[in-house]
Amino acid sequence: MKVHIGCGQTLLEGFINVDNSPTALLSRFPGPLVTLLNKLGLLNQDQLNFSRVLRSRKKEFLYSNCLRLPFKDGSVDFSYSCAMLGWCLSNEQIQAFFRELHRILRPGGGVRLSFFDLDRILEEYHANRDTIRLMQQMPLGIREFNFRDKLKFLLSPNMQNGLPLNAETARNFLEKYGFGEIRTLPPGETTMDPQWIGPLDLFERSEGSVYIEARKL
Repeated sequence: MKVHIGCGQTLLEGFINVDNSPTALLSRFPGPLVTLLNKLGLLNQDQLNFSRVLRSRKKEFLYSNCLRLPFKDGSVDFSYSCAMLGWCLSNEQIQAFFRELHRILRPGGGVRLSFFDLDRILEEYHANRDTIRLMQQMPLGIREFNFRDKLKFLLSPNMQNGLPLNAETARNFLEKYGFGEIRTLPPGETTMDPQWIGPLDLFERSEGSVYIEARKL
């Protein structure tokens, strides 16, 4: 079994895609209600379309909190997550996520994570001293909340001012929660079994991202 955690609007073939975003939640509502929310301006056309896609692809998608994944202990071969960490989980939640990741993976099972690289953001800041640019690249940043944003945070308890990561911090979490063979990789490279990688874009968000892989000990 392969799982894609925090899938957002990217559904990977051959994976069980997991997310608990407001758009994913809306896919569980009756169609007329979702259409009404769109007309009221509480979700945009892309969100409306994606909620319909999820409704039609139920076997490939699970609505679930990433801190309480609906899989048995040791039942997953490979787990993938891209652009979730760093944005929406606090320190305590990230630790709960790594505990849960270790629980669901079988011994020897693999994980590939990618997330925005705080080190690169800080290097750019030190070079340009642009505080606006710095905050635009961080969780929450400088954007003011409108009603839709407030509704999003109300519906998604995981979404808060996430803890930014770099390779060293991610490695520390992985080691703490029972992972080994930890490697930070350049875009396009992997150490995972070929049958696990399948449809993954190994260059996804390559500019400014860290790619790290590990196996459950």
